[in-house]
Amino acid sequence: MTEAQPMFLRLFGTALALGLACISVPPIAAQAPQAPDTPFVPDDYLDTTRRPGMETIRFCASSASALQPFDRAVAEEIGRLLLLETEWLEIRYPFPAPPYDFQIALSEESLFTALNNRCDVFTGFAMGNLTFPPWLTVSEPYLNTRFVLATRQGGTPALESTEPGTRIGTRLGSGADAIFAAYLGTNTEGRWRRIPYPDHRSLLRNLDAGTIRAAFVWEPALPLAAAQDDGPSAWSLMTGGPTVPPISFGMVMLTENTYLRELIDQALSEMTATGTLAEITAAHGF
Repeated sequence: MTEAQPMFLRLFGTALALGLACISVPPIAAQAPQAPDTPFVPDDYLDTTRRPGMETIRFCASSASALQPFDRAVAEEIGRLLLLETEWLEIRYPFPAPPYDFQIALSEESLFTALNNRCDVFTGFAMGNLTFPPWLTVSEPYLNTRFVLATRQGGTPALESTEPGTRIGTRLGSGADAIFAAYLGTNTEGRWRRIPYPDHRSLLRNLDAGTIRAAFVWEPALPLAAAQDDGPSAWSLMTGGPTVPPISFGMVMLTENTYLRELIDQALSEMTATGTLAEITAAHGF
């Protein structure tokens, strides 16, 4: 990593010269109408004071996201490369969060308020086919994940090799669940039964218990659940079945923080080139 430091020393100096304080959200005049392309939040809920300087990047994550430890490790490495301190804040989701999942579970209004008042960067955003609103800017992806068809270790290697009536579990409401349901609709033989579960915990517990033969599951949920004895400690991946698009994750900022996004993108590119990002990913079992 030492070869990268001169470049980031220059980045750091440039950032100071241009005034990193400008990255913070500018004041909003009391009772002034908000920009038409931002969610409406009453002025009383918005902090309109300007941060006096910025030697710290405030990274935030939703308490509903299972990626928090990974995201925090990535954020701290970004801060190290940019020679800036990092602050980690958890934005509380007011309801019980689905275990081992990646949902942000915040309304646009809550996200806008958090980015205005408390955060410079919000981590853990599934990019996919989402169209981001004009008040948000998004970093390059820093994690690529997928849905897999998992079975207990040593299970049937291919979906086509299973017997008629085989029970296949899904996470209700996930992209994999919808795609598998549509796939079954085109299969006139009725080879498999779709068994939806409300969350990854119940899905993987049933896989471990043998209630279902296999599960369409977000792959990071497997090691996360195994670490808590909430699913199989070892598993195999089945081949066959429908293709589920991968899910990439990025960091979002308010659009006026475009310069900060550029710095973060450069740090992520450096982490990718040196293998640091891959090391952090592997260390978290992803």
